[in-house]
Amino acid sequence: MTTPAEKPNKTIGTARIVYETPFRACVEYLFDEMDIISRERDVIQLFGLSTARLLFLLGENKQAGMLLGYLQQAMADTVNPKGLFRPSILGKDQILLPANPEKSERNVVLKLIQEEDGRLAELVLPLGDEGHLYPATVVFFLQYLIKTLGEPSLFFLMLVLAGMMEYYEKIGKTNDLKAITDAPAYGFSEAMRYIDEERKRAQMPPA
Repeated sequence: MTTPAEKPNKTIGTARIVYETPFRACVEYLFDEMDIISRERDVIQLFGLSTARLLFLLGENKQAGMLLGYLQQAMADTVNPKGLFRPSILGKDQILLPANPEKSERNVVLKLIQEEDGRLAELVLPLGDEGHLYPATVVFFLQYLIKTLGEPSLFFLMLVLAGMMEYYEKIGKTNDLKAITDAPAYGFSEAMRYIDEERKRAQMPPA
């Protein structure tokens, strides 16, 4: 009796963070998806999965807690009672380059992989200075998304991040293995729940 061949895993999208120096980097996202909304949801999912994995890899490093605080501040600067904004969230010495530098110091590759039973992030990370490189990768990637996502997707990203922050505050820790998948999944489910509730509220007849 033969078993059907397993379907090969598919790369949905790839983010490359190319560092000219530790404080200067270019971010690009490579994809096949032509539908803008689907593509933006994919890159948001890649960001969530990659962030959760990088937080896990930081382990007990104090940079993990500092990164969570940094993300919370970025959220507050992006969405507040005055509206939706596209702030600069980079540190004073950090620069997001508009194009790949001619010479790179190191490259980080983040891939969104479709498996038979779900999606995961595959990370290709250079060795050395993890305490700086991992948080910097998250911050540069987030700055890129803040600059490039459409407004609805940017708001959705903030909802996903809010859900992830709630997960880390109330449910699991950054260095729990389950958090690698559970934190992004919780963030996405909370974002979708919020949107569904808002849609239902908008469809309710006036009292």
